[in-house]
Amino acid sequence: MGDSADWNEDNTALVCELFAEQVKAHNRSGTHLNKTGYKNVMDKFKEKTGLSYTKMQFKNKWDKMRIEYTNWKRLSKETGLGWDTAKKTWSATNERWKNLNKQYKGIAKFKDGPLLHEEEKAIMYEDIRNTGDDHWAPSSGTTPQILEGETTENTDDKDGDYEANDDKDEDYEECEEVSPTTAKGKRHVSVGRKDKGKKPRSLGGHWVQDQLSKLVTASEKSTASVESLARKEDNGCSIRDVMALVKECGAVPGTKEHFIASQVFVKRAEREMFMTLDTPEERFNWLTMKHDWLTRMSH
Repeated sequence: MGDSADWNEDNTALVCELFAEQVKAHNRSGTHLNKTGYKNVMDKFKEKTGLSYTKMQFKNKWDKMRIEYTNWKRLSKETGLGWDTAKKTWSATNERWKNLNKQYKGIAKFKDGPLLHEEEKAIMYEDIRNTGDDHWAPSSGTTPQILEGETTENTDDKDGDYEANDDKDEDYEECEEVSPTTAKGKRHVSVGRKDKGKKPRSLGGHWVQDQLSKLVTASEKSTASVESLARKEDNGCSIRDVMALVKECGAVPGTKEHFIASQVFVKRAEREMFMTLDTPEERFNWLTMKHDWLTRMSH
């Protein structure tokens, strides 16, 4: 086997057929095939093509096609699009396609033609497709989040690349040390190592005023640092903020996903875990699995 997977049209058509076959055989757990499903696909694909691809290469292909299928379905929810009978796809101005592609990465590929192998992909993805963010319209006032592929191991696959963003840490200024003493109710101010071992200077008026100014400055810096840290910790993780994301990912009031969110997100740890998920689709699936898991635990 080479270092990369060759997903030409014939190989893509075959893998769609094999994926759909395993879903119909109930070999999908959650949003992906289970171990048995992937093994069956790997064995049959090798038998028909002579190519021996890894499970991760098949998983990357599954993820890529899942995004394509979701984007194709989104187009049917967009207002103002026409239908091009010649190309068998939706028609729009170049500017509209450009804006759509900013909102949903990769969706502009359908400008030139329809989704291929839609019947097999409907079997593979339709019942797990996140429909919540398909209903976005410009009048909603909120900006939809771009659906990215699920994070996977980095493999040499000609279909696409996966990227990761690194967070930057914030630095906080240190305050001068201020330590109390019990000797006659006075306070001792540490003013730096270079004064260590030297005799205290006479507490003249100017020196006292200078030290008080330093104390005020240090206190202001300390307060600002604490407030900045508190804002950083609370930013986007309040119950109100998290429940807004719950609705945006499709878990609207009345669904089991919205109900379980209202129960578990009173705990900050649960909210923080939810905020680590990057896409609306991941959040919706997490809520579904959380509900199912807690339901089983209660029986």
